[in-house]
Amino acid sequence: MRQIQWLVGLVVLTASVVPYSAAQRHDPLNAKEIDEMREAADYPDKRLELMTGFARARIASIEQLRADPKSAKDRPKQIHDLLQDFTALLDEIDDNIDMYGAHKTDMRKGLKLVIEADSEWHLQLRKLKEQSPPEELDQYSFVLTNAAEAVQDTGDSARKELQTQNELAKEKKLNKDYSERKN
Repeated sequence: MRQIQWLVGLVVLTASVVPYSAAQRHDPLNAKEIDEMREAADYPDKRLELMTGFARARIASIEQLRADPKSAKDRPKQIHDLLQDFTALLDEIDDNIDMYGAHKTDMRKGLKLVIEADSEWHLQLRKLKEQSPPEELDQYSFVLTNAAEAVQDTGDSARKELQTQNELAKEKKLNKDYSERKN
């Protein structure tokens, strides 16, 4: 009997924690960006272009915050949050590269955009780390490190997939459209 009560208690506790943790997730995209992504669902190049632009916008927002003396009070938290959003976008780029790559869908144009952005992002994150006041950097150094690692991973994934896609294109085994994929 005691075991059943314990099990019921555990189930109730688990059921109450799951909605709370789900509600705590933050979507790095705003409503307009989400709509743009939905419209581009069958177009991997367009999706990669959009996500690269969204990530660039997060980095640009960080630079604007750093240039605005009025934002000094809340700046570390805002930079922290923008870096988390940036990292989440890079994770989403990686997921899209994996998904479209698995279906052998041509996304070479989008991959080139990601690779170009990779160099920019490395430079911008390094500059943020070097130029941030130590008391601010302490508040977002962990997410900054995660962001730098995500940039490296995303760049590596994009380069590797571009090489694979170029080989598939030579062999004429690359789908032009995602809708042509074989499930």
